[in-house]
Parts: sequence; C-alpha cells; structure tokens
Amino acid sequence: MKLMRSKLFWFAVLLVLICLTMMIYSAATGKRTFLTDVTAAVVTPLQNGVSKGADKVSDLFGYFYRYSALQRENEELKQELDKYKALENQYYEAVSQNGALREAAGIKAKRAEFELEVCSVVSVAGSGFQSALTLSRGSLSGIEEGDPVITGKGLVGYVSEVGLTSCTVTTVINTNFTASAVISRSREVVSVQGNFELAADGLLKIPYLEETTNLHEGDAVVTSGGNYPPDLIVGYVTEVQPERHGISWYAAVRPAVKAEGLSTVFVIKSFEVED
Repeated sequence: MKLMRSKLFWFAVLLVLICLTMMIYSAATGKRTFLTDVTAAVVTPLQNGVSKGADKVSDLFGYFYRYSALQRENEELKQELDKYKALENQYYEAVSQNGALREAAGIKAKRAEFELEVCSVVSVAGSGFQSALTLSRGSLSGIEEGDPVITGKGLVGYVSEVGLTSCTVTTVINTNFTASAVISRSREVVSVQGNFELAADGLLKIPYLEETTNLHEGDAVVTSGGNYPPDLIVGYVTEVQPERHGISWYAAVRPAVKAEGLSTVFVIKSFEVED
C-alpha cells in the first residue's frame, strides 16, 4: 500500500504505459518514435559488439582450421619432395654408373687383356705422403693386394689392404709408392716414387737423374712393366732441378689422376706380366 502511494511508483507506471503506447504506435504505423530511436541507440552498439565478437571467434576457429590444413599440405609436400629427391639420386647414380661403364669399355677397347673391377670410392683415407683411398669392393670380388688401380686417365695407385667387401688403395703420391717407368718421348728409363716433401704439393719424384738428362717439362711418365702393366700414364714432368746436395738432379711429376674428387676407379685384377 505504501508503494502504491509513492509518487515514484506512479511515475514508473506512467513511464511504462507511455513506452508501451509508443511501441504499439510505432509497430502499428511503421513510424519511428523517440523510444525506438533511444532503443536503437542502446541496442545497436551491443549488436555491433556481439557481431564483432562473433566474427573474431569465427576468425579464430578459421585460423586453426587453415593452420591444420597447411600442416597437412606441408607434410604432403615434404613426402613428394622426398620422392623426387630419391628419384634424383637414382638418376645421378644411373648416370654415374653409365659413365663408369663407358669408361671401362674404352679401357677394354685399348687393353683387352685387362680384367677390370668397377669400384666406387667410399672415402679418402689419408692425404699428402699418406694419401690413400677406400673402395667398395674386396676379396669377395676377386681383388688382391698389389692389384693396380686406374681410371681412363692413368694410374691411381695399387691395392695395399684387402677386406671381404672393401679395400685400401695407396695412391701414387704416397711415400710407399714406387714404380719402374720410362719417359714416353725419349724412352729414358727412370724410377718414379712418392716423396715426403713433394707430396705436400701433390707431386711425385724421379730421383737420381744426371745433369745431362733428356727430360723436359710436359714429358709423359709411363709404367714400363713389372708390378704394373706397361704404358699406364703415371704423370707429367713439371720441372727438372738439381738436388740440394748437388750430386744429382730430380724431376717433379704431376700425377695423371688426382685422388681428390674421384668417385669411380677400376681395379686391374688380371693383366699380362712383362719382365
């Protein structure tokens, strides 16, 4: 009863009635009123805020969806790339093998007596005066210690150690290498060998030459037989100098084949021995 006597109560009732009347009038006539404008002013920002919030939530879910899709796509692309890399490796391996077979055929055309074993170079086992290579074939392929190792350009070295499926090659600049040889141009008989000092520059040495020796820069040095087939190119003379002691002269020889960068070589398992 006190509430009904209150002026504030009756003011609120009157305000509600006015609002209802204006809303009914606006709905019936389709015309805007002060109340609809006020309502719109209050409700519109709320609607915009809710709409923006909904858009952000939608964008957030869209981001996670797109991220997941990109992850799947990236994984598929990685798998495709791995396939192409494998095919590329197979291609280059086939090209390398084809090139090696052509090179072996070229050698056989010139030296039909050679029995060759094609070997891949697995690693470089040393450098300088200890220069050596590890190959992918061993005794199971018929390779033995002492077998000469060549490429189409000339002598690489000789097999110094043999395992079942691999072997070690001592190269021509190794201090353990020595061979009987001749100068291709003059047919002068010499001995060519690895040298501790010259190996640092990747060179061999022909020692014990006379001052009147008929060796010139560019002369080819080839094997003369013995432990190696004849006429394998060992290298080329780069200079002829007197020894430090002054008693004799020597020639420095650049190898026909550099061990660095080799991928394929040929082991001569059988050849005709010439004394």
